[in-house]
Amino acid sequence: MKKIFLLITVLLASITQAQDLKQGVISNVTRLTNDDVMYENPHWSPDGTKIAFTKFGYEGLFVINPNGSQKVQISNAEGVGYRFQWSADSREILVRDTRWEDTGEIIARRHHALWSIDLEGNKVRLSEDAEYMQPAAWRYMATGAKTVAAPDAKLLPQKRLKPLTAKMAQNVAKVPANSISFYCDSKNLYKVDANGVKTLINEGPSFCPDLSPDGKKVAFNQMGEVTVMNIDGTNKIIIGRGFNPCWVNNSQIIFERTTDNGHDFTSGELYMANGDGSGVKQITATSSMIEMQPQVSPDGTKLIFTSYTDGQIYIADFK
Repeated sequence: MKKIFLLITVLLASITQAQDLKQGVISNVTRLTNDDVMYENPHWSPDGTKIAFTKFGYEGLFVINPNGSQKVQISNAEGVGYRFQWSADSREILVRDTRWEDTGEIIARRHHALWSIDLEGNKVRLSEDAEYMQPAAWRYMATGAKTVAAPDAKLLPQKRLKPLTAKMAQNVAKVPANSISFYCDSKNLYKVDANGVKTLINEGPSFCPDLSPDGKKVAFNQMGEVTVMNIDGTNKIIIGRGFNPCWVNNSQIIFERTTDNGHDFTSGELYMANGDGSGVKQITATSSMIEMQPQVSPDGTKLIFTSYTDGQIYIADFK
């Protein structure tokens, strides 16, 4: 009887995974933003009810509903749009700002700090200034309290962050992304644990890391190639040319392939592939858009992306 139960469990898991697999069909493409400002880097809130994005160049932060209503600017600070991160309860966003001090020298002095910004634009400072600072990542205590993992930031007491509800805190603790994050510089890629300790997992310039939902793999850019590997650095697979990979599920990724002339992007389409490098498939083919920065909704039914052609954010059904 025990063997039969285990077999049924395996079969059900296989069926569920097969149902989660996407064909890469996009339909009902709709523009979410519609003005003369250039936007980029859209990201879904964990509950799927909001989308945050920034101006081109990572200046400022905006939030909008998936139907295009209630667009609100919650920050106008420089640099906050680079690798920002939603909190698990979709109530706050973790950012790193960038400020420049004119010292009279040829090169101005740079200052970074970590902040939490809620959906009303209220800010909480989380760190002291530092000239060089990588973006941080949320961490959660069993009590529901929020903290951050920041390998090169001197953190301040974090007493004013909105805690998670007791029920949510229990569920959040089970999500791998809430205890694993990544640190990438111009030389290497590191895994960051729950305490903010980093471990080298890939040598060489690495960018745009994205953790698989099950916490077992990371997709990232190694120079101009999309790469997938285990989070301990083993079993590295090069998918091929591309940028900004995003996991669709535990088995598939979506990414962009763009070309440029050294100054501007000249073409761009979205592609999908299996995490083992097989099944590479082009899923957009338009002459009027340069599609970039794809992100799949938490329930897997919607896709958002940026069009470099007009600098607007778009949403589409995704199957």
